Amino acid sequence: MNKTIKIFALLLITTLTFSCETTAQRLEKLERERVIERAEKEREIGKSAFAKIAGKYGVVRDEAATAYLNKLGKSLAMYTERQDIEYFFAILDSDQVNAYALPGGFILITRGAIDAAPDMPTLIGIISHELGHINLKHILKHVRIETKPNFFEILARFIAGPRNVVTNMVSQITDKVEEQLFIQGLDAGDEFEADEYSVRLMQSLNISASNYMRYIASMHDAIAADALQSMDKTHPDINARVEHMSKVFDKTIPLLKNSEGFDEFKAQVKAFGEKKAEED
Repeated sequence: MNKTIKIFALLLITTLTFSCETTAQRLEKLERERVIERAEKEREIGKSAFAKIAGKYGVVRDEAATAYLNKLGKSLAMYTERQDIEYFFAILDSDQVNAYALPGGFILITRGAIDAAPDMPTLIGIISHELGHINLKHILKHVRIETKPNFFEILARFIAGPRNVVTNMVSQITDKVEEQLFIQGLDAGDEFEADEYSVRLMQSLNISASNYMRYIASMHDAIAADALQSMDKTHPDINARVEHMSKVFDKTIPLLKNSEGFDEFKAQVKAFGEKKAEED
């Protein structure tokens, strides 16, 4: 009798252990699927926002320049936390000095910002700042894509329904993204976090943030005021930004020199702007 009870107990423990392991594995699988699904929905919204903004403001249609920016940007993105999304970079055809991080890994840098960037480390700093916004999920917080309960589940249900319902929902979110980035701007705290993130990312790759910080600090002296209207409207005080970056700045890291590719990239973007000015 005792032997039978022991065998039964052993079988019960074995079954429960197996069941617990199976449940844990299933939960892990469900979580992975959820992360993938959320990333796909985020990218769908980002793609819609990118299409609208690019259509409204225009992009620099230079294959070589776009390829260079994507190669540089994606090489930096490889060292960020969010690897659940695919990053894409484009040059917004605007004289304004600014850059924008959209949901889903889409990053837009204005032609004006590239023209104003004196060297490669500065461009790397600009890209790193926008990568900070994406990896810290700032825009998602403001447009309530992630924080709104069951948002993607609701969106999935709509996707199964009439197409115009889906289009309207995505369009509303896209409008909010544009309003947040181009009119209201992100919170000062978000910008400070992205500033510190950019410095940390650069330094983790043994790239000094010195030139980038100098670029931010001297903006109002080195760049025409009308080209900074968008930046001033959507970003906090420059001195406060530099102060936050200084907290994590490492003076011992060496400066990075310009590459031949960077100089060619700058020339291509400048030539596009000059050609456009002639046509206008």
